[in-house]
Order: sequence, then C-alpha cells, then structure tokens
Amino acid sequence: MGKDRLDEPLDLHNYSTWKLRFQLLCAELGYSRALLQAPIAEADVIISDKVKSVMAKNVKNHHLETIVRAANAKAAWDALAATFASTCNTRKVALRQELSDFKMANEDGRARQAVWQGKTGG
Repeated sequence: MGKDRLDEPLDLHNYSTWKLRFQLLCAELGYSRALLQAPIAEADVIISDKVKSVMAKNVKNHHLETIVRAANAKAAWDALAATFASTCNTRKVALRQELSDFKMANEDGRARQAVWQGKTGG
C-alpha cells in the first residue's frame, strides 16, 4: 500500500481496528491534530483537507458521502464515529437478545430432556 493507505479500508465490520490504524497513520503523516479540532487558521484548513483526502482513500465507497459532506476532517471523523457507535450499540442489543434466546432455548431443552429421561427411566 502507499504511504497514505491502510491495508484494509473501513467497511461495515472493522471500525474499531480501522479507527486505531487511521489514527496511527495520521500521526505518522503529522496530521493528528486535524482529527481532534476543527481548523482555525489557513494552514489548519489545508491539513484538514489533506486528512479528508487520506480518509477517502481508506474507506469503502459506501462511506465516501459521509466524508465528502463533512465540513472538515474532524466533522468527518466524528460522523463516522457516530455512525459506528449507533451500529455498535444496536449490535450489542441484538447480541444480548440472542444470548437471552439461547439461554431460554437451552433451559427449555434441558427441561424436555429431564421429562424424557423421567418417562424412560433413564
């Protein structure tokens, strides 16, 4: 990959890893500040635009609109974080529900097994 590209672009299921790698990439390029604060001076605007460009090179196509619509790199960074925070919370709720359903099914299966063993004398 080029010096401004990660091995794996941001997709639907790799945000937490991508986020860390992108922060490290920005630090290596000297652009970390652009992720932390909105640009104030003209030099900050130039760096912010460079970070948005690097960010666009490191996401799948379905995330490009989020980056392009953002006023600056920090806004794009925050928008991606908000998108994946809600996805992450939704996933946690779904996993809790699946676990609860699994536990109930498992307990129901044990109850049926106990009844079956009682009927068969086993």
